[in-house]
Amino acid sequence: MFLIAQSLVAIATLLDLASFQFKSRSLILTCLFMSVLLTAVHFFMLGHNSAGCLMLIAAFRYFYCIYARKTWAMYAFMLLCCVAVYYTWQDWFSALALIATLIQTFASFQKHDLHMRLCMVVGTLFWISHNVFAGSPVAIVMESLFLSSNLVGLYRFYSTKKIPC
Repeated sequence: MFLIAQSLVAIATLLDLASFQFKSRSLILTCLFMSVLLTAVHFFMLGHNSAGCLMLIAAFRYFYCIYARKTWAMYAFMLLCCVAVYYTWQDWFSALALIATLIQTFASFQKHDLHMRLCMVVGTLFWISHNVFAGSPVAIVMESLFLSSNLVGLYRFYSTKKIPC
């Protein structure tokens, strides 16, 4: 099971790498939707139910955000994440996954892709920490590459341009 779980997250890694190389917010979110579905299955297979639930909720959040960004929905997704972790709490590092998810939920509802990208950087750092304690080496690599891809995208799209406020 461990090897299958690691294989799923390896495929998710490829989708993550592609995601932030697009300028289009909807293409970014489509790649993230597919990636986190695979990552959710990966965490469930490893017995990390809090992280699995959070990733499953994140998949639906990304799908919703492709088409809409209502503030009430952001708060609904945040509440759903808190409830999910309350019922699936396993270890103290479930809190790291929750913090990461709350930050990335906020990011998903940002109007400008720059703001979304910057929030995603912070959320990704929390996911990397979670994955270290969860003992999933490929998930650590995936999130590290996701962070790197995001930073490359930030550089490509914003290094020589005026940053919108």
